Formats: sequence, C-alpha cells, structure tokens
Amino acid sequence: MLVKVLSILLLISKAKESDCFSLTNMTAPPVQDPRSEMRLHCQFDMGGEELYAVKWYKDDHEFFRYTPAGEEMVTFMVPGVHIEEKQSRCNQNRCDLLLIKLRKPESSGAYRCEVSSEAPAYRLASETHNVTVAALPEEPPMIDGLKSTYTLGESMVATCTSGLGDPKPHLKFYMNKLPVSHAVVRDISPESPLFTDPQTGLQLKRGKIQIRMILDKKPSGANINAPTELSCVSSTEGLDANAAPPVVTTRTFTLVDQKQVVNNQKFRWTDAISRSGTLRSTHALIVIVSSLVYYGQ
Repeated sequence: MLVKVLSILLLISKAKESDCFSLTNMTAPPVQDPRSEMRLHCQFDMGGEELYAVKWYKDDHEFFRYTPAGEEMVTFMVPGVHIEEKQSRCNQNRCDLLLIKLRKPESSGAYRCEVSSEAPAYRLASETHNVTVAALPEEPPMIDGLKSTYTLGESMVATCTSGLGDPKPHLKFYMNKLPVSHAVVRDISPESPLFTDPQTGLQLKRGKIQIRMILDKKPSGANINAPTELSCVSSTEGLDANAAPPVVTTRTFTLVDQKQVVNNQKFRWTDAISRSGTLRSTHALIVIVSSLVYYGQ
C-alpha cells in the first residue's frame, strides 16, 4: 500500500514538473535599422523534459533549427534572412541568433521561436514578434526662420526639417500644444531620396513643412503674458509609437500688441508730465510763502 502511494506521489510530482515546460522569454526588435545587425533571443524552461529541437521561422518559413541530440545547427534559405553562425549560440535553455545583411523590406516580418520536447510528451511552445526594418532619423527636427518677437498683425513664416529616414519622416506643427490648421501649412519636402543604399535597399529622405500665417490675435491656449510655443513633431507613419516614439523640437516667440505698447507709453508720458507739473506748482508755492515770510520781517 505504501509503495502504491509513493508511486502515485512520484507521478504527480513528475506531472507538475512537466507542467513547467514553457517558453519564458523571446526578444526581437520591433524596429530594426538594416545598417546594423539584428539579435534574436529565445529562452525556455524544459521543466525536466529533454529538448528535442529549437526552430526559428520568418513568416512561417523555417530558417534555422537546433537539435541538441546531434548538436547540429542547420540553416535554411529564406529571403532577407542571413545568420552569422559563428556568433549564434544555442543550448538546453536558450537560443541566440545574430542576423546580418538585412534588407528593406525583405527582412521585415513575423519572427517565431518554437521549442519542442522529446518523447513521450512531445510538448510544443512558441512565441512570435513582428519586426519592421526601417531607418529612423538620428537627429531631432529643426525649426528655421522663426523670430523671437512679432507684433500683432505681422506675418510669421517658419520651416521645419526632419532628419534623414526611410520611410520619410512625417512632420506636424503645434502651437501651444494645439495642432496648427492645415490651411496655413504646406509640405515642401524634396521629391527624390537624398541617399540610396543598394546593399540595404534604404532610400533616405527628409520631410520639410512650412507654416505661413498672420498673427492677428493671441494664439489659443496661451497665457496672455507668456511666450508662445511653436513645436514641430517628427514621427514615422505605419510604426507603433512605442517602437518609434515621436521626436519634438520646440521654440518660443513673443507676440506684442503695438497699440497697447503705444497706449502704455502715452499713459506713462502723461503721468510723468502730470507729476512734473505738480512738483513745479508745489515748488512755486513754497517760494511765495518763503518770500512773504521774509518781507514780513
């Protein structure tokens, strides 16, 4: 009876141990610059079972397999995937690959790590990450032509230019954190790429927009005494904001009401004259009183 109980407990223990079989971590860059190498990482917990194979797929096409029984690493031809085997490593609990010679768009796709166990369990675990091959700008957008001070009714003309990117960076103006109307903004981006790399397939471009508007009133969202903020936001369309966060450049300018300035100057001048006249009258009164006192003696 005791032997039977111990056998049951042993089976339960092994079952729980087997339940730990899982793929614990996979990493792949959401956005990858083709001018750099790409690293893929897959980590797993066999839960006491024997590893049968680790397989890597791109868009459901197998391009790599590791079988520890034969200590073999086998690669398969898949467009856009080139493995640097000397810097790729796999063992009983992880598999790391280094991909080189990336191209846009061939190297973009869904990368999957799949881990399987030996008989009799034949368990399977996998995880998939999407990778987009793109070149993000390496510098923030630049705002040119903006003056530090404008008078009410004056025309403001300023441009914003992005860094080089592929796809072409998308630009947008904001004033005091509010979107600027499309009616006063135009796209003046160069038509053709500024740089083409035949090895990576990159076609680097700049975005460029211009704002032209009459400052006939205080912009919305501004404190009446605070400078106005003009911001230019550079983003990459088609990419998740967490993977390719927008980059912002902000400059400020002061808007002056010339009529108010003139009125203030008149007020100060009149006030100064008024105070000056009062002082002269007071001085004259003191002189007269002093004379009367003198002659009275």
